[in-house]
Amino acid sequence: MVLQRDIVVDRPAVVYRAIESLGAGKYFCPVPHCVGEASTKWALRRHFLYRHPQDLVVLPSEGTVPFPKCERCGMQTEVGALYGKHQRTRLCREGWERKKQHEAAEAARVALARTFTAYGEDLERVEVFKYLGRLLAYDDNDSQAMRANLRKARKSWARVSRVLRAENASPKVCGVFYKAVVQAVLLFGSETWKLSPLSLKSLEGFHIRAARRMAGMRPTKNPDGTWTYPSSKAVLKAVGLKPIDHYIGVRRETIARFIVDRPLFALCRDGERRRGSTRRTFWWEQPLSLDDAGPLPPGDDENEGGDDLSLG
Repeated sequence: MVLQRDIVVDRPAVVYRAIESLGAGKYFCPVPHCVGEASTKWALRRHFLYRHPQDLVVLPSEGTVPFPKCERCGMQTEVGALYGKHQRTRLCREGWERKKQHEAAEAARVALARTFTAYGEDLERVEVFKYLGRLLAYDDNDSQAMRANLRKARKSWARVSRVLRAENASPKVCGVFYKAVVQAVLLFGSETWKLSPLSLKSLEGFHIRAARRMAGMRPTKNPDGTWTYPSSKAVLKAVGLKPIDHYIGVRRETIARFIVDRPLFALCRDGERRRGSTRRTFWWEQPLSLDDAGPLPPGDDENEGGDDLSLG
């Protein structure tokens, strides 16, 4: 995406005096080489928000001082509305989201412009590399990893479906084999995926098509040339499956539960010191006693009720 550097680079604002044509009800943009025009004052200020975000516009009928800018979206707004209902409007909310997107895009551009060297030689930059069977992208986009899993799952499903069809397995049994074999390939690494709605729709499409084949509920062609598709909810129920986002959520909850319940203190305390590591005393090796901390300062005593909190 190509951005105007003017959107994200700070510079002193230039105040332009708008050109009003009250007879025609038009307001023309005063920025040189800009042909923008608006039918209302508010539309002209919105034009400056989109086309000249670093500059200010003042209309002759409003005086000589331009309206202040909203810190969230950058729209010039009257003082009364600026500290009132403006920040609850859709324009302000979308402007704030757009501003964050521009800042993120600029940060990514600056990061990509940096080079890394080793022994005086530039290191090669790669966009995608495989780590532990998963594709990692330089821009932290998981779409390529998802598509790679989808290709592998299609091949796995082609092999498994032939065996299930030869054995004339029931839809429920097919669903069990699908979850154990095909879905394990399809959702490998999905615990940390951040997918767009379009990517999630691709996964759901493969999931539903496989369920239709297992249940024998294929689309039917009508005499007028249109197609009638069975209900996705009925198809999944017939094979004992749930939507794909349910399985992704279960995997994420499993990882989150493992992280939350992991005994970090016990792992640190029972860990062995590696050869060559520092000999300093870590926090988990230090004695934990309130007597070493000394008396609490006045007003900070949390034991005002008189309960005995001494250790020992």
